[in-house]
Parts: sequence; C-alpha cells; structure tokens
Amino acid sequence: TKTLAVFVGAGVSRVMGCKGWDDLASNLVKRCTSITKPGDGSPLLTFRETEILARYSDHKKTITICYDILKDNGYENNFFEELEQSFKPDEEHFPYRDIYQQLYGLRGLFITTNADKHFDLHFNKDRIIYKNFHPDDIDPTKLYRIHGSILDRESLVFKVQDYIRTYRNNDFQSFLRRIFNSRTVLFVGYGMSEFELLDFIITKADTGHEIESKHFILLSFYTGEEADLKFEQQYHNKMGITVVAYQKDQNGYNQLYEVIKDWNTRINQTSTFLYETYKEIED
Repeated sequence: TKTLAVFVGAGVSRVMGCKGWDDLASNLVKRCTSITKPGDGSPLLTFRETEILARYSDHKKTITICYDILKDNGYENNFFEELEQSFKPDEEHFPYRDIYQQLYGLRGLFITTNADKHFDLHFNKDRIIYKNFHPDDIDPTKLYRIHGSILDRESLVFKVQDYIRTYRNNDFQSFLRRIFNSRTVLFVGYGMSEFELLDFIITKADTGHEIESKHFILLSFYTGEEADLKFEQQYHNKMGITVVAYQKDQNGYNQLYEVIKDWNTRINQTSTFLYETYKEIED
C-alpha cells in the first residue's frame, strides 16, 4: 500500500535456508580455530578463547571479534567467504524460496537490513540503494539496503563500529525518522537481537504523539507461551510497536512464509489491513 513501509530482517532469508546470526558467529569461531597464524603456526584462537566466544549471547559481538582476528592476521577474505556462504539457501527449504516474491506483493516501501542479494531480483539494479540515504529520497520503487550489500564490502554494516557510524549519521537518522513518522511500519524477520532499529525508534523517532500504534512487528510463538507473548507485547508497546503474533507449532520458523503468503492474497489498498489483522488476533 502507499503508506506501508516494510523492514525486512534476517528471519526472512532464514526461511530460505540461509544462516542466521547465530550460525554465522559459530562458523566464524570454527574458522578462526582451524586457521593458523602466519608466524608460529598456532591457531588464531586458543581452546580457551574459543570457549569464551562460545558463551557470548551477542552474536554480532562475536562476529566483530572474529572479523578483527581474521583481518589482523591477513585472512580478511576468509571472513567474507564465510559471510557469502551464510547467504546460500539450502535444498531442504526449496518450497519457501519465493518468500521474497510473496513479500514484494505487499506493495510497500521496502527497507532491509540484510546484506544478501535475494530481494534484489524484484528491483531494477539502479533502484537498489545501499549508501548515501537521504530523507528527500524515499521512493517505493526502490529497495533500501540500510546495512549495505555484499556486492560492495565497504557498504556493509556488521561490525559494532559500523553500526555506530551509520546510526549517528544525520541524513540516515532523518531518512528513518521520516519513514517512521509518516508510514505504517511492519517489521518482518526480526528477533530480539535486532536492537538497532528499535533503539532508534525509542531515542530518535518522534513516535510519542501517536494516538494508535502505526508500527507492527511479526513475532512467532509456540502454543503455551502466552506469558512470553504478554511480556513481548508490554515491552514493544512502550516503544509504540504492536506485536502481531503467529503460531509456529507446525512449521517452526517457516510459518513466516505462510503468514506472508496469506497476507499477500488478502491485503487491500489501505494500510488498515494491519489493524484488522491485529484485531482478529486480539479477538
């Protein structure tokens, strides 16, 4: 719809069989353990260091540390090999490979924090923006890759310092603020570890004057996790974000595909669809 903005997270590509942040972090640790230092032939990570990194729950922290270790020892390309490998779908998830086609059918303004190329197929090459974001350039015919693209390593946002640099940029802040304050926003494929955008809504976007929430996040739950859902609703409501929950008992995380496919067939020309869907869930 004309007023809908869809933020696309890693969970969407994961439905296709791509690796998540947790898998990427784990594989990078393994890679650092298997590679030896140019000087003395010892592994880049000792057993003790590997154990420490394995305990980190912040996967982006682990990814940043592994990148620095690989780069400092002359193995930066190994990092990007692992990153590109994580973007490859697997055959087991073949039935869900058109999830981006289903998502594109929602006819919104699309912004993604993913670095893979899977959504690119639905846009002309010159309509894919991955740097120099500006509030005066918001066009629904474009795909905005706010964390960069694997096609341009310099544009990628995956290390802690990248996030700091990007989210402190004035034009970038104004770009997001205009989207958050003027559109109905739907977050798809985001988990609790994706704090950057949520933190931005709290600290930078002027959402405190909304009469009714215009921001929604799709989250999956198992039957019996009503208490978890309640807590998530309370947490997100404080940020002006309404949780739209769906059950994953039968299909696990792949249920996201069925939800998007269903919405694709039902969505109309107004953004009231999200409100109606939320009210159905409430009832």
